[in-house]
Amino acid sequence: MTDTEPLPFVEAVRRSLEIEERGAHVRTALTLTCNLALAPAQLWPLLVDRSELAHWYGQLNGSLSEGGRYRLADGTQGQVLELVEPHKLSLTCEKDGEADPLQIRLDPEDDGTTSLRLTHTTLIDREDFDRYGPGAAAIHWEIAVMALASRTGGWSTCGDCVPMPTPQWLEGPDGAAHLQAWSVRWAAEALAAGVDEASARRGELATSRACQEDPPAMAGMTPEG
Repeated sequence: MTDTEPLPFVEAVRRSLEIEERGAHVRTALTLTCNLALAPAQLWPLLVDRSELAHWYGQLNGSLSEGGRYRLADGTQGQVLELVEPHKLSLTCEKDGEADPLQIRLDPEDDGTTSLRLTHTTLIDREDFDRYGPGAAAIHWEIAVMALASRTGGWSTCGDCVPMPTPQWLEGPDGAAHLQAWSVRWAAEALAAGVDEASARRGELATSRACQEDPPAMAGMTPEG
């Protein structure tokens, strides 16, 4: 994989990937884990309160109560499957006819912080997976986790002030460095999950190039965050 400069905000997140071949599709389960400085009860409103979500993820319409439905500005919608306050949120992300499961767990640590574990399972067209690997789907969640860390005072493992990954930040040099680093990390996860090195490298370069040409952003997030 391409070498990148050490970036503390990138290293604060742990990643894992599972891949399952399904004919014309590839099923991927992306998991991001990090430690946030707040306790689960303090973090919980940021996941289920629409006014709080608007500050770090984007505008949401609908209800984030169990059984409720929601809709985002980019057209993604879904249903809340399970709420276990303040530890577990399970819902679907529905777009382009697919209903992908998303689960977020908040587990307390002995020092009063929280271990956050986000798992998104999705079907990717074989052609898209061969071109981009898992990175195109994963970087959206990298940005989301970074935005949440920025909103909540940072990661417990990283003392630096975490910037909000607004569109303007992502288009700048720091944002570009993070987008490249995330592409590298997910190519490495693809390699560990069984993708051959040439394909993983191709996916890394294609994801990085796509991010440079059209930096991703959270749905509805304003430039001010």
